[in-house]
Amino acid sequence: MEKKQWKLVNAENVEAYVCDETYSSKMLTGDEMAGMPVININEGTLKPFSRTAGGEHDETEIYYMVDCGDPSYVVLDDEYVKVKNGDIIIIPPHVFHWIDNTQCDKPFKLFTFWPRQEQNGVFFVRQNAWGTSVRNLDADYTQKRLNRH
Repeated sequence: MEKKQWKLVNAENVEAYVCDETYSSKMLTGDEMAGMPVININEGTLKPFSRTAGGEHDETEIYYMVDCGDPSYVVLDDEYVKVKNGDIIIIPPHVFHWIDNTQCDKPFKLFTFWPRQEQNGVFFVRQNAWGTSVRNLDADYTQKRLNRH
């Protein structure tokens, strides 16, 4: 069995894909960047006084609240769940969900987790727009971080 090379990713080196005037998404992990099958992790940032349109999926999605203000909500079907930093919400298939940051003056940052990168709709949007699913700001970032330059 061939041993794979480990990867170092830091969100500061990943270019954000601007989905609309209120929301941006960074693909932190995916098969293309890792060179092997991995769990897909995205960093999403919603501007203050905004909300996402929402949606539902055929697969489970996990939200991890990285940095959100008070009050911030994740809406699951019709239930408003007040969230704080460190909260994890497991969203089953076919639950309509969205983020409500309309009452907060701070950006809402979260990680979304998917079993496969193709289950995240923004994956295909980035590929169509950029020709790739991820862009790094500095190709030598890892080497510099590890002082290998």
